[in-house]
Amino acid sequence: MTIFICIDDNNGMLFNHRRQSRDEAVLKDMLNTAEGKIWMNAYSSKLFGIVLDKIIIEEDFLECAPKDNYCFLENIPLKPYEDKLDAIIVYYWNRVYPADTYLDIDLDLNWEVTDTKEFGGTSHEKITRKLFKRKEG
Repeated sequence: MTIFICIDDNNGMLFNHRRQSRDEAVLKDMLNTAEGKIWMNAYSSKLFGIVLDKIIIEEDFLECAPKDNYCFLENIPLKPYEDKLDAIIVYYWNRVYPADTYLDIDLDLNWEVTDTKEFGGTSHEKITRKLFKRKEG
């Protein structure tokens, strides 16, 4: 399973139960990267309003999604599912936002960056996308 996630420079994800930011270029990149549909919960599906045919909405999507699928995670812990993951694609906002919910896994511990890409967004001058794969051994 491959996870898409968006975080700020302090690994923040949410503030007061709301996403920190959003960007159309990130959504397009996710849709172009995923081979098939992207699994997510109803909270995240609101971002994909015009392309609902490209997503699968399930509240327990990390339990339901088949192994070789892509998922977009915003407002639930990732740690309980870490063993199911093959890759994590992280979009960095390259700034610090207020946050009270953070990515709950240490990407330096069991993961390594295998690809990095920077691109301009519609609301962010620079977005960095890093592909993390599980470390060997």
